[in-house]
Amino acid sequence: MRCSRRGWRTYTYTTFFLLLLLALAACSGGSNNGNSGSSTSKPGSATPAAQATSGISLGVQPCPNAVKSPSHWTAIVLPPTGAQVESVSCGNLMGIPALQALVTVREQGTASMLDVYVYNHITDPNPTPIFKLEGLYRGEAKISGYNTVLTGEADLNSSINKNPGANSGPMVDLFREFKWSDGAGTLVPVTFPGLFPDLTRYQAENDQAQVNQGIDPWKLDAAQTAKELAVNLLKWSNNAQATLVSGGGTHDVDAVVNVKNATTPAGTITVSLSRLEGNTNGGIWEATSVTSNGMSITSPPNRDLLSSPVTVNGTINTSHGAVGKITVLDHLYNPVGQANTSGNGTTFSTAVSFTPSFIDGHEEGILALYNISNGTIIGAEMMKELL
Repeated sequence: MRCSRRGWRTYTYTTFFLLLLLALAACSGGSNNGNSGSSTSKPGSATPAAQATSGISLGVQPCPNAVKSPSHWTAIVLPPTGAQVESVSCGNLMGIPALQALVTVREQGTASMLDVYVYNHITDPNPTPIFKLEGLYRGEAKISGYNTVLTGEADLNSSINKNPGANSGPMVDLFREFKWSDGAGTLVPVTFPGLFPDLTRYQAENDQAQVNQGIDPWKLDAAQTAKELAVNLLKWSNNAQATLVSGGGTHDVDAVVNVKNATTPAGTITVSLSRLEGNTNGGIWEATSVTSNGMSITSPPNRDLLSSPVTVNGTINTSHGAVGKITVLDHLYNPVGQANTSGNGTTFSTAVSFTPSFIDGHEEGILALYNISNGTIIGAEMMKELL
């Protein structure tokens, strides 16, 4: 509506004020259209600044007073006998200005089982359940700084929990991340982009908290982080040389580092790194890819969902007696499947069977292609995957 004052001077004062009030009401009413005027965005698709302007904040947010007590949720969740609501936390988990509630229920006993629930319309008499995950052995759950749900639990079949110590019992060693999907209408498992020093966002955020306290300061150095990857994952010598190619400064978000194996036979890898959640104010470095000249994985794509057996296609130069090997690593960096590359010339297509230890859902892992000479890895391509 166009609000004009033309001709109003010929009206009486009474008519003037009457028309003015009507005009103001029409102008203000036409801008609302029955909504709040705030835009929405999917989790992870907007920058923190964009999220702030749309009413979406990152991380845990204060719950409304009426629903912040665990006792409030008892009648809603209805925990089984021997269990109780343990915690309630809130956040913009659906990528909209409205808050959702993460509610955890703990069973009593040595297993300390945890059930995880997420609700929408949290101040309604009957909140809407949008996610449920049950039976996490010694489970943990929290809202991440990226508006996802992070869980931890003990994988009873993992290499470190098959024969736990008599006093310690199974360790929490499996970490998963769940993000809201508009298409699925619930939270779905996703991958953290990092390969090392953390394979999951849960571990990365814990590492960041420790580095903030002065523990493991090498994670603030991109070159040192890349070198530690080579030493720990490729079993290279501590004498490996790491050279910064680009980025890596105090205020840089990204970095590229070349690492050269100092032993014979020599090898070189290129490691790409990023600051955790883009934090240039003391954020730790996370390696997101590892590549080498003369080799590549063309499929499956990075951060894909793999099922066993998986067909891996790519290229590799295995001259001078070198051997190409494809390896699937689980959430503890343990190999759970491997096969030598097979193909014509430098191109290969190889089926690899793998058996993860975790059988109750997906876990984050790595698909690696190694070029091996005399038992030493001289080149590598490493990609993050969901197993």
